[in-house]
Amino acid sequence: MTGEQKYIVQIGLRQAGDLDAILCKEGVDKLFADIAAGTLETLGNAVEATPLVQAIRALWPRAHITIYPPAGDLFDGWCVVDDIVTSPEGIKGEKYSHTFMCSGRIPESTDTTDLGRIHSVRCLLWKWFLKPEREYNLDMLRRLGYKGLVPPLYVSIREPEMAIPPGTLRASLVPGGKPVHAWRHKRWPHYSQLVESLLSKYPQMQICIVGGKNDEFPGVLPKHSRLIDLRGRLSLRETAWVLKHSKIAIGNDCGPMHIADAVQTPSIVIFGPTCELKNGYTYRAVPLWRDVPCRPCQYSDLIETCQTAHCMADLTPDIVLDRVNALLKSL
Repeated sequence: MTGEQKYIVQIGLRQAGDLDAILCKEGVDKLFADIAAGTLETLGNAVEATPLVQAIRALWPRAHITIYPPAGDLFDGWCVVDDIVTSPEGIKGEKYSHTFMCSGRIPESTDTTDLGRIHSVRCLLWKWFLKPEREYNLDMLRRLGYKGLVPPLYVSIREPEMAIPPGTLRASLVPGGKPVHAWRHKRWPHYSQLVESLLSKYPQMQICIVGGKNDEFPGVLPKHSRLIDLRGRLSLRETAWVLKHSKIAIGNDCGPMHIADAVQTPSIVIFGPTCELKNGYTYRAVPLWRDVPCRPCQYSDLIETCQTAHCMADLTPDIVLDRVNALLKSL
């Protein structure tokens, strides 16, 4: 690398008006990385983009990397990056040589920022059915000469400040999902029955419900001394700690389940309208879905118009419980 150049790489989806990118200077070598929106519903994109950041570091070891992460502390202390900024103001007036766009949208609120050459993810008609998202992201860097393996997922971890009773058989439940109409069917509707079955079958099991404060728990939340509701009570790094110290995680295809994957917790990931290949998990996760002809529908109009969601409703608690039993037995 020669000269005073910068790069920008968008590595996550954001709300309108937010920034979407990673930027890097060569020579000095400086890089800015925005790795997702500041809410739980885009954490999965952020986690799946962390291999791209590490690959940039491997390809350009002298890069000075600055990231603009989701709200919270999920990437605090990450040794791969040099700086973390908290608003688009942090890059105003900068001049960059390259922009890597993962979601396909130009960053907003950067009128005085020179984005330079813009690179985009290449997938047919924006239908990501052929390989995992992290591979699409890395393809942008491969076209610039990266020839290494896919780096691991990364999240920061910190023990919670609040006291959580110790448990030798802890299961984490993740009932969340994007709080928007199009993604309403990502939420499995039978968690209440599953909790009752798990508490009955496993007398030593402690169940922790993790996620954001607005993540709804479908049905009636059972009252039990071995059921701990942690929604909205943990930071992202603390959520990662709870997931890492769980025997198993069970949840919808959503951001915290990608955190569970990053910390390599054995997991059951429940898929409805989303694609289990594009949203594929890396390590010890078992995808679970119903083989109905209309799924996955996330790249069609059906995701907006579907009224029945058999892909989720027909995944009964017994089906999920059988898979949980098999996974626990294999550990």
